Amino acid sequence: MQSTSIPKGNLDPPKRVGFLRSNRAVVAAACLAILVLSSAFEPPVKPAMTVVIDAGHGGKDPGNLGTGRYKTAEKDITLAVAKKTAAYIQERVPEVKVIMTRTGDTYPTVPGRVRIANEAKADLLLSIHCDSFHKSTAKGSSSFVMGLDISEESLRIEQKENAALYEDTPDADDGFDPDDPDTFIALALKQQIYLDRSLELADLIQTQFRERVGRTDRGVRQARYYVTAYANMPSVLVELGFLTNPLEEDFLRSEQGQDFMASALFRSFRTYADRWFTLNSAIESPPAVVPEEEAVHAAPSVTTPTWHKDIQNQCDGPVCFSVQAASNRTGGPLTDDAGHEIPHVLQQAFANVYKYRVGSTASYAEACQMRDNLRKNGFPDAFVLAFEEDTRIPLDKALKKTGH
Repeated sequence: MQSTSIPKGNLDPPKRVGFLRSNRAVVAAACLAILVLSSAFEPPVKPAMTVVIDAGHGGKDPGNLGTGRYKTAEKDITLAVAKKTAAYIQERVPEVKVIMTRTGDTYPTVPGRVRIANEAKADLLLSIHCDSFHKSTAKGSSSFVMGLDISEESLRIEQKENAALYEDTPDADDGFDPDDPDTFIALALKQQIYLDRSLELADLIQTQFRERVGRTDRGVRQARYYVTAYANMPSVLVELGFLTNPLEEDFLRSEQGQDFMASALFRSFRTYADRWFTLNSAIESPPAVVPEEEAVHAAPSVTTPTWHKDIQNQCDGPVCFSVQAASNRTGGPLTDDAGHEIPHVLQQAFANVYKYRVGSTASYAEACQMRDNLRKNGFPDAFVLAFEEDTRIPLDKALKKTGH
């Protein structure tokens, strides 16, 4: 038999290398599988807060039809603005969970919308609508919360927005009757625990509409809406404007107008959420920090700004106006951008949140001047508060009492 010589050193290396590579591949695949499986069993990250955005009307219920010049109705505009608002929040504050009561031309019943928010245990409910009136000159934006102080304007709006409720049988058969004072008082008392926060957000919304979008401010009011009456959380119903007013209808139908209104709602929400929840949003750059070596040589400023002299702190009447300048979770003195401590500050702690009230005056005009000065000097979200014998009251009620 003829022998075949095998070259020295040739110990079948291709098979050995293939074996090693195969083992490495198996080990790598096993490690990857373990990593994937372990991450799959990690508990989901709990959102910092949950907000439900309700686009009013929809489907079979078009809402108001505006001037009749267009095929679009209230349901189309509320959905467009609601979607844009939700997109702003999801993009810029991703740790907030957003739930929409509808994302298309569907009709969730009025009780169904509230049920969505309550079952989600949401922290906030924002319901978006558009107004109408028999006169085309009516204009402006308004915000409504559940409460006991009912005006003629509130009655008009609540009748319009609650009208669909009576068509939602059998869901509407839950004892809600806006004409029954006993039912209303019971619901208003239940909502009292959320009233301050609802009013705070409503005031922020109206401020944004007025000062950033240039809308006529019809104020914050209380009304007997089903959607705010049965919500187990702070809730605000917003009327963006009057579709029966040709100018406002054109604005609210436009892409730019919807962007402006949605961004105003987002900014209001962001300020509210920053006050009451721990958010990691990087919407705005943090204030500049002076390096330690520079701080040692920096000379402290001792000159008091002239605008501090405009902060009034004398009110001997039953109704007084003040300004909430800021809130945070750390406490400490309230200082402006230049490091000057603000005078006449009352610091109060509520559920681990420190609120700073500045000044006190019987004049609403003086309070607005204080608010404007504070906004120019490091407190962009300052807003006016009203008090009657040291108890906070709605701003529109205070203005009525003082003859404004």
